[in-house]
Amino acid sequence: FTYTVISRRGDKMSDGLYVPGQPDAMAAFPGPRDNTVVIVRNHELRPDANTWSAFGKDLELLDKVEPARIYDRGSGKVPACGGTTNIVYNTKDKRVEREFLSLAGTINNCAGGATPWGTWLTCEEDTTTPGMGLEKLHGYVFEVPATEAMEVTMPRPIKEMGRFRHEACSIDPRSGVVYLTEDHVDGLLYRFIPKNPHNLHVGGRLQALVVQGRLGLDTSNAPGKPKVELGKPMAIAWMDLEDIDSPKDDLRHRYAEKGAAIFARNEGMWYGNEGVYFAATTGGSAGKGQLWKYVPSAHEGTPEEKDAPGMLELFVEPNDSSVIEKMD
Repeated sequence: FTYTVISRRGDKMSDGLYVPGQPDAMAAFPGPRDNTVVIVRNHELRPDANTWSAFGKDLELLDKVEPARIYDRGSGKVPACGGTTNIVYNTKDKRVEREFLSLAGTINNCAGGATPWGTWLTCEEDTTTPGMGLEKLHGYVFEVPATEAMEVTMPRPIKEMGRFRHEACSIDPRSGVVYLTEDHVDGLLYRFIPKNPHNLHVGGRLQALVVQGRLGLDTSNAPGKPKVELGKPMAIAWMDLEDIDSPKDDLRHRYAEKGAAIFARNEGMWYGNEGVYFAATTGGSAGKGQLWKYVPSAHEGTPEEKDAPGMLELFVEPNDSSVIEKMD
């Protein structure tokens, strides 16, 4: 096969900033012209990662970005260095036409998900609180346009999607419901029912998954834990959540106690074949990982779903590192 080197950390981008380090999840979108795609790329960086940031190791380029467009500027001394970059790539000529910072001032942008309307939801895998120079709470989802317009988007956390250690998200295009994973050994699986399926910033309801008849189920299949059978669908209910912006990072604890199912480090998530698939990185009796499949109700997110609930199935758990291996 062949591959193309798009950019290297420390190179200058089209906006005069440096290519940030620690690239992570990304998505490609149809470009504005023939033979172009726009890639929106995460950068999983902490505030002290100056040598990897777009601003330079001495923050000499920090003032090139309007302060209002940096979510947490850290008083100009310890800005959050994570965020996203956009790359406009010409598939015919195999060259980068433009590359620039598109979201600034966030922390540990690990995964996320593409929306049906052509934007990228980038997730902070972090719940840092103000202090040591930082000025804002972290642990949110942000929306980034897949555009070639060279500017840093105004950072607007979608707070009604909850504050926790976000990993990935996926949208069911039929219902508009957003599903979200949490990267903790005792994390929950969430869904967000938007008031407007095409504008997540309007708000909505955040809920956690509950296995009917098995309240508080630990799904890991770890030694000493309840057994979840492979390929056997389980009926699901969803629990409304309150105080979802708590600075204590205790959302998962409060609602596991009330019956929400627990998963072993849920990370990647995607929608396909009319189902939502997600990976539990350290699940399984050997800790080698699990893949889960959730089939939404035909009435997902409505009162009628109680009569025809969504179904959750342990899809893959080989407990064999030659078949499936977790990656940190």
